[in-house]
Amino acid sequence: MTHAEVFGHMVPHANVPVGKVKLATIPAHLPFLDQLALRWLDAAGWDPHLMGNGTLVLPGRRAARGLTEAFLRHMDGKPMLLPRIVPISALDEAELGLASGLGGEQGLALPPAVAGMTRLAVLTRLVLQADKAFGTRPTLDQAWPLAKALAELMDEAEWADVPLAERLPGAVQDGFAQHWQIILEFLEIVTKAWPAWLQAQGVMNPVARQVALLRAQAAAWHKQAEQGDETPLWAAGFTNIMPATAEALRAIMACPTGMVVVPGLDMAMPDDVFATLPDSHPQAGLSHLLAALEATRADVQVWHGQGGFIERTHVLGRALLPAAALDDWAKAGPVALPNVSKLDAADQQEEAVAIAMVMRNVLEQPGKRAALITPDRGLAARVVTELSRWGILADDSGGASLIGTPGGVLLRLVAQVVESHYAPVPLLSLLKHPLVACGLPAGVCRASARLLERVVLRGPAPPPGFAALRVAAERALAEQAKHEKKAAQTEAGAEADRPFGPEPLLTFIDRVATCLEPVLAWPDTAEQAAIMPEHVTVGTPGFQAPVPDLLAALVQTVERLVATDTEEAPQRLWRGEDGNLLAGKLTELMLATDILPPQPPAVLDGLLSAVLAEERVASRRGGDPAALHPRVLIWGLFEARLQTADTVILGGLAEGVWPPVADAGPWMSRPMRQEIGLPSPEQSIGQAAHDFFASATAASEVVLSCPRRRDGAPVVPARWLSRLEAFLAGRGAKVPLHPVADWLAVLDRPAGPAQPVKPPRPTPAVARPPPPVNGAQI
Repeated sequence: MTHAEVFGHMVPHANVPVGKVKLATIPAHLPFLDQLALRWLDAAGWDPHLMGNGTLVLPGRRAARGLTEAFLRHMDGKPMLLPRIVPISALDEAELGLASGLGGEQGLALPPAVAGMTRLAVLTRLVLQADKAFGTRPTLDQAWPLAKALAELMDEAEWADVPLAERLPGAVQDGFAQHWQIILEFLEIVTKAWPAWLQAQGVMNPVARQVALLRAQAAAWHKQAEQGDETPLWAAGFTNIMPATAEALRAIMACPTGMVVVPGLDMAMPDDVFATLPDSHPQAGLSHLLAALEATRADVQVWHGQGGFIERTHVLGRALLPAAALDDWAKAGPVALPNVSKLDAADQQEEAVAIAMVMRNVLEQPGKRAALITPDRGLAARVVTELSRWGILADDSGGASLIGTPGGVLLRLVAQVVESHYAPVPLLSLLKHPLVACGLPAGVCRASARLLERVVLRGPAPPPGFAALRVAAERALAEQAKHEKKAAQTEAGAEADRPFGPEPLLTFIDRVATCLEPVLAWPDTAEQAAIMPEHVTVGTPGFQAPVPDLLAALVQTVERLVATDTEEAPQRLWRGEDGNLLAGKLTELMLATDILPPQPPAVLDGLLSAVLAEERVASRRGGDPAALHPRVLIWGLFEARLQTADTVILGGLAEGVWPPVADAGPWMSRPMRQEIGLPSPEQSIGQAAHDFFASATAASEVVLSCPRRRDGAPVVPARWLSRLEAFLAGRGAKVPLHPVADWLAVLDRPAGPAQPVKPPRPTPAVARPPPPVNGAQI
């Protein structure tokens, strides 16, 4: 069967006997959510009352919102009752509890899920206690990421129905290195210690609970099927599923009007190739899904529709064929890639500017939407910044890391100042932070910090410790007192004329000391090490305190630093979405870490980095969602799934970014994962490949972007770009370059030819001579 035979026939929506179909697919060249909404409306006969009768189950919340918007678009503002649209990860436990018979008791009997921060804290304590597995005792900031990897291993095993307690003992074979046997002994944390703790606390792992809820819901749907319930029930958009999700989808298919709709199933690939696809192929997830549903492609009905570019889907599908099917490349066929272009930028910054220009050009076309899809959050942030030069406010739906918010940065800066023993660079970074005011007007604090830099911190650094900083300031002031009185009077008058003149230097240092008082109370570990007796062995820890006490002192210090003469700390530090989220996470962390052993203050920076880096907060400029441009979209891969726009830019198409690195994790080698039945790391590559294929086929216009260098190093283009270029080159074709390269050349170029200018001639007034070389006079 050829692609032309599969996709060439356009049939009206209403002619499909939807009620008899159990498996269907929407071709990749059609917008999935729009076609799904049209099919539902057709099945309801476009009756505004019948439209709301039934349930649609989708993979995530973003797809659920996108489907709601698709219904509204197709109804063109007319009143209607929306069906129930449910993300599969947000099942209604109350409804399951009220359900009679199967499913109800299972939902009610489930223990609560352990809090995420508590789980990581307990696992961290277990990692610290098992220090023999590492040869050296890990510090808290090292143990926390290892505990997070343990939690991810348990989650992955529970999704895949892999009983670690049963299979781990046989995971290390005789030919494995000895250190894997040590790791296996360490993993008794997740097979013995952790289950015992869960049982003692009366809680369960979050994924285990979600799996149990899915199975309870599957049982409820099976009962609905036995009762002959005719209410429409569709599941749509799933590409790769775990056993519990497969049970739920099979239960949906068992219902009289139940149906599963998959996106972009390749109906032209030979059956033997489709059945043996490698995990890194875009269709591998769909192959596993059909196998889990005990179905074949012959059971799947293709829902054709109007529009789209079938030729593009055909070319991309052939270009991405697995190695076993590359003989297809020798066959004749079309090579057209309509409305596809390539962006070849020199580096990440040029890539961001070019993408911003492409999006701005789309906005000049009435009603058109532009979307950037990328897993590179750095690229997304750069594009948001570049769009702002034209007054376009864009929202990165992937959000910004909480650690990069002003409050998160300030917390880490205080921790770094303490760890560095108040070294000049970290101290100045702290005092020049936009939120720091030390009880003064912000401008006065900034001027005082610059004065401290000029008088004390330029040149040889003072000895470690905050007390040494004040001694160095006194010496510098005494040295300045030797200058002529005239110069001192002149400079003092110059300082007085400034709108935000600094405080006297010693007064400012004392003010900073008052703000830092909670952390200055910690003994200086460097000074302790200098006076330790000779019999104390190297590596004996210095000052240590409970982690909640360390965090509380850190928060108190930050609150003192951010207060101004007119605003209290809560008004500046904890307001807004990022402030509220930061306050909540710090509260959770302080409550969870009371079980950890005492730690030195040096671990705070690493601990905050590990905890806050994974948290995301909406990256809205100015905090006003209404100010965001409605036709500019920036999506991560998960947010973009099943969605499309008129013009789609696929950014960051580089190996290690998109696709990501296939990482087996720190606890299991690839052979060990295979031995116990865990999914291969290449499944993440396959999902990223499907995201690339779906995004590149459904949009009206597609721009493929990969910079030549990242962080100063040459870039290896994504394997899909290399394959596409190789496939086209064999036929004398190539992906055309986008004209944005010509726009970049003139973006910041002044109008007209270059005009020579005279060299600068600084001539300060006689009454205002330059300040003395050693710094400003006080």
